[in-house]
Amino acid sequence: MNYSTEKVAYPKLTLYAFHLYKNLADDSKPVKNSTHLWKKCQEIGKKLGIPKLESLSTSENQQVSNEDFIKFTAIKHQDNHLNGEINRLLIHDTYALDLTFRYPQKEVVLTDLTGLNQDNCLLASNINASLGQTLVFFAQPVGIINDEKAFADACVKALISESEFNKLNLSCQGKGKLLNSSIFEYNNNSDSPQEQCHILIWLNTNQETTDLENYGEYYYPLIELLNCRHKIIYARSESRWCYQQARKKYSNLEEKVNLFNNLKDNPADSKLKEFNQWLNEIPAISFEYSRYLRDLELQRNTIQTNLRNYKIYLEKLKAIWIKDDLEFLSSFSELAEDTFIEQINTDLAYLTPAQSLFEQLIESIRGIVEIEQTKRDRNLNTTINTLGIGFGGGAIISGVVVQHIDKIKQPVDLSLSVNKPLHPFYASLFISIAATLCFCFIGWLISRRR
Repeated sequence: MNYSTEKVAYPKLTLYAFHLYKNLADDSKPVKNSTHLWKKCQEIGKKLGIPKLESLSTSENQQVSNEDFIKFTAIKHQDNHLNGEINRLLIHDTYALDLTFRYPQKEVVLTDLTGLNQDNCLLASNINASLGQTLVFFAQPVGIINDEKAFADACVKALISESEFNKLNLSCQGKGKLLNSSIFEYNNNSDSPQEQCHILIWLNTNQETTDLENYGEYYYPLIELLNCRHKIIYARSESRWCYQQARKKYSNLEEKVNLFNNLKDNPADSKLKEFNQWLNEIPAISFEYSRYLRDLELQRNTIQTNLRNYKIYLEKLKAIWIKDDLEFLSSFSELAEDTFIEQINTDLAYLTPAQSLFEQLIESIRGIVEIEQTKRDRNLNTTINTLGIGFGGGAIISGVVVQHIDKIKQPVDLSLSVNKPLHPFYASLFISIAATLCFCFIGWLISRRR
């Protein structure tokens, strides 16, 4: 059935976006670009002609509280004027934005719903909230709806331009009841929080729903639950990045291990030069590797903490109308517990043993370098000892010979001739050299025995 001509009453589209305000490593000051969401609101206000949004404060010193609530009306939007409200919240270390657009007229044809999301300005690809976002569409179908799922599909298509809808590859992933009316969940399953398109289509089909929605008891449990959900997705995304980076470092280690096996039997000079360089490189790689493992554990803890809080807020939502069916929200907690956390556990089990391999490789290289250095030092000592004994012994013999030269009275004739005896000077020189060589040999033998 074609629902494009169907109508809804009092439609509104709410953007719940979440952006990190404080850094886990240093919570004393805001993260870089912490006011990103407020700047986006300014851009949207300029596009839609909403002065209150366009002039929204973006100061980092802005004290956001749960009372930071502003109502507005658009001064231009085709033939229809939008109105709505913005609520800015600070939830622990996260800025949360609640930006709602609604048509003032009672009934709107589905094909006109794109005006609530003009130029796809509320999609994740434009908002780029660091933790992600959820769009919640709430409206009352006009007339009898035989197939609520098909009607919800038509609402999703009406809210997004056709070209963008085809790119997103959205699918309905769950349905249930919230405040006694049907609600449908759509997602594109992107791993990146900033690219994930999460949409809830909430069809108001009961008077109890109207009353409970106006009363607003569901509001804070819902926004807190969505905040936990997006933190879990963000942590999961960060854990996958950390795993990929750690795998690269692990590959570097494997390359070094293979080279080590090939180099360890090489001549001393070539391997010492290479190994000394490795002693500078490998500890740095090992340090980075350990950081990624630490971050993996941190992301696991983040998921576990937010999962506990998610279940708490889910129970609060269930308590508002006990006949609600929120199984589709419970299935996300099961996904986080059975898949996200277990995946990190598996990653850590795979990567952690490599830490000891890094240490063993470093110790092996240090051992080889120390052994080769000891050999070099020993050879140097042997040479010094040998030369010391040789020159010392030669000097003693030379001294003895010199004492006897003075007693020999023979004219000094330094010319060489085979017909006359060798002059004592040459004889002493020859004896000194021979003695030096002899004592060097004796010193070498002594050093070898040691």
